[in-house]
Amino acid sequence: MRRLFSSFLIVILILLMAPLVPAFAESAAYVFTLSEAKQLAVQNSPKITGRLLNDELGLVNERDAWIAYEQAKSNYQVTRGQSEAAKNAMEGAKKAYDVAVYARLDGKISLENLKKQVEYETESQYFGLLNINNSIKIMEESYKMQANMSKIENVRLNLGMSTQFAVDQQRQKTMEMERQLTSLYNTKTSLKWQFNRDIGRSQEEPFELAPVTFEAVEHENQQAGEIKAKEASLAIAQYNRTVEDKNDDMQNYLDTASDKVERIKLEIKQVDVSKENTEYSIEVSMKTLHENLYLAQKKLVDSRSTYDMAKQNFEAQKVQYELGVISKLMFDAEKASYLQKQAEYEKAVYDYYLATRQVSLGENGIFMN
Repeated sequence: MRRLFSSFLIVILILLMAPLVPAFAESAAYVFTLSEAKQLAVQNSPKITGRLLNDELGLVNERDAWIAYEQAKSNYQVTRGQSEAAKNAMEGAKKAYDVAVYARLDGKISLENLKKQVEYETESQYFGLLNINNSIKIMEESYKMQANMSKIENVRLNLGMSTQFAVDQQRQKTMEMERQLTSLYNTKTSLKWQFNRDIGRSQEEPFELAPVTFEAVEHENQQAGEIKAKEASLAIAQYNRTVEDKNDDMQNYLDTASDKVERIKLEIKQVDVSKENTEYSIEVSMKTLHENLYLAQKKLVDSRSTYDMAKQNFEAQKVQYELGVISKLMFDAEKASYLQKQAEYEKAVYDYYLATRQVSLGENGIFMN
């Protein structure tokens, strides 16, 4: 039975997903949607550009192979079928042409698969940037809290209520937090440069990311998915084609060359073994993908429950802070905890979505590394 991305699992609240403003936010930066980013990646991906050039070369090879076959056929016809060498040359040229045709057709399938892979990789990049935005937001809150505690510790020292050691210790914590925050800023910059490159923009051109909404990702259960994956596998299709071609060759030698027939039979057995290994590999891969999907779904449910609880606690603490019942430090600590649980929930949503995408891609014969 076809399963859908469960509606209760794809909820991303717009408030929850409000764009974050990092410390180095660019003014008037272009805002990308996920679908727009995927479209640009397919149009500008260096991987796809390279594959298109290979496909163009494949067309040239096919044309040249056809010309060579026509020439060999003409030479054979000139001999009125009397030259065995000319016949062999013609048959060899025909096989070379068939190989070139197969290469072109396989190239078309590989190109479409590559486009789907690039779309998935762009989704993963996009979510990675959203995740690091969340990490920066959390770290900024933690840094502000540590900086405030440093100020308080200095005041306590001046009042004779603390020691220089405690002040220095708190300063070290603040400095370490600052280093971690700087590292996150640098990581984000590197990720944005790579993102720009992959979608065809200049490296340092500013941009921001829009909140994400998800569409249902359809996929089969594990057993049905394995069947679809094998049917869609280009490698298995190539094995089947090779066996078919070898069976045709074997028919030509049944009455004239028993030694060649025996060799072809052994070659077919070798291909069958390779095909069986590939089918087994697909079964293992699909099993792993479904196990990962189950774990991602469980993580999503658990993190949503934890997030809901943290949100309730934060709202209660906010009321107490506004009434003056608790200090700002206590409120900031609760806020940091809440932001952490929110980020974990959002990451769980992204991970679950990517897990369903991997299962769907697997059913189309595409397995991501």
